[in-house]
Amino acid sequence: MKEKTVSNRKRRFFSSEILWAIFRFVLLVGLSYVILSPFLKKISMMFMSPADLRNPTVWMVPQEPTLDNIRRVIRYGGYLPAFLHSLIISTLCAVLQTFTCCMAGYGLAKFKFKGNTFLFIMAVFTIVIPPQTLYLALYTRFRYFDFFHLLALLGIGPVKLVETVLPSTLLSATALGLKNGLYIFVMRQFFKGVPQELNEAAWVDGCNPIAAFFRIMLPVAKPMLISIFLLSFAWQWTDTFYSGLFNRSMLVLPMILTKVTAIAAESISNGTMMSSVMQNTAVVMIILPLFLFYLVFQRKLIQGIERSGIVG
Repeated sequence: MKEKTVSNRKRRFFSSEILWAIFRFVLLVGLSYVILSPFLKKISMMFMSPADLRNPTVWMVPQEPTLDNIRRVIRYGGYLPAFLHSLIISTLCAVLQTFTCCMAGYGLAKFKFKGNTFLFIMAVFTIVIPPQTLYLALYTRFRYFDFFHLLALLGIGPVKLVETVLPSTLLSATALGLKNGLYIFVMRQFFKGVPQELNEAAWVDGCNPIAAFFRIMLPVAKPMLISIFLLSFAWQWTDTFYSGLFNRSMLVLPMILTKVTAIAAESISNGTMMSSVMQNTAVVMIILPLFLFYLVFQRKLIQGIERSGIVG
């Protein structure tokens, strides 16, 4: 009798495990479809010909696939120069932001001084401030740039820095760029978890704080530096606010969306439908380099986030 009871319990247990596994599988498939469906549709539209657009039976899989849409984005949207400009700006800003935010996080984590907590709160507070609220102040500051009015004293006067990469570079070099408050927070949490004994041992061996930072802390923080660099690069790659504010005359990837849409509506064919196809094609071509970038460095990114100290 006891053996039958145990056997029945085992059957019920295995039945519940199978049902739970099926439920999880269906749930994951459903969520994956909801998340991936819009992106898959955009990829499908990249290869649709005008005949496919007019055919009501075509759904997701083109019957007459073509590469004309990609060629039009490259030709009419200026994709190649925009790609080059975005690559230069994103790489430069990512390198500067990674280094300066690492130094700021290290200083806030390892040095106790009056105002330390206040500075950290202000850095975190910048995360919740919409950049649009600083639009006029930022533009005015760099349109009439004068470092503490020293240029006026020298008779040079304010310098116009907009329409160059200098505003984004200066903001990144001073840890005031895009999402820098988040990076400082993450780096501070990471360095909080690094034993203070490493610093003290370096000081005993004759290293000053700067030498200890470069020789001890930077190698230890390598996974986090890679993660910060990847996040900074990705956000800068798709940024429209700072690009539209400082670099209106320099074509970058987010700006090709409006350009290809307008050209499609005016010059190519099929009006609104073709504009939608061109826009979706441009979106995929903008995101695709980031997707490939993530595939190559995903392990480093996940490893850095796990060591950041903000997850359990």
